[in-house]
Amino acid sequence: MIRELHRYVTQRLFGKGVINFRRKGPVNLIDVGSAGTLPYPWKKNPHLIRNLLKFEPRDEATHLPHVITVSSALWEENCERDFYIYRGRKGSGSSLFEQNYEYVAEHFEELRKHGPQGLAKTWFERSRLERVERIACRTLDDVLEELGQPFSYHFLKIDAQGAEYPILRGAEKLLSGSCIGLHLELFIIPLYKGIRLLDEVQGYLRGFGFELLKKFPAHGSFDSQHDCLFLKENSNSKIENIIRTIYEL
Repeated sequence: MIRELHRYVTQRLFGKGVINFRRKGPVNLIDVGSAGTLPYPWKKNPHLIRNLLKFEPRDEATHLPHVITVSSALWEENCERDFYIYRGRKGSGSSLFEQNYEYVAEHFEELRKHGPQGLAKTWFERSRLERVERIACRTLDDVLEELGQPFSYHFLKIDAQGAEYPILRGAEKLLSGSCIGLHLELFIIPLYKGIRLLDEVQGYLRGFGFELLKKFPAHGSFDSQHDCLFLKENSNSKIENIIRTIYEL
């Protein structure tokens, strides 16, 4: 039974026949919020991953060789918070932050000029609140300490619908230590209430020595967000070279 579960989770994460655990790569990766699959561009390079730690509050927790899924949300402190589940597309857009209906309504005529027109036309319908769940939140630093793994993580990817900044606040030990790369989805307009925007997060990360090296094209409703790659300055390591190659720097 354990072997079958291992095969199922491995195929779900990496794709059938792609990963070979006998030839593990050097990168230890933390993936926050990818709901069942590796994020781009790691999905095309699973052979470069040695250990994977995933956080998805609505997925089943698993603990398998080289792959751990933690069924918990991350935040800047250990607490309970409301999790807002919106109609979206299969729950996409759900967040620890409320949708900023007032901002979108006030600026809609200008916002609708940006991004896919289909997303603009359906934003209010897709953003209808379905329900609110109370969920437990942890800090990433506390989870890593509790796991007590005999290795460190090099790369952190977060796609958390506006919660990137508080998650980073709860990971300052990791940011100050072994982590040399970040892939974050950051907003340039306040599509959720109270979120920190790209410029603010960039300034915060500069204090840990991280430099924004690649900003992908805007995407999402109203072109509201960018995927951003940050690397720690002067790390000069084999891991950094691998990250640069994967992201075509």
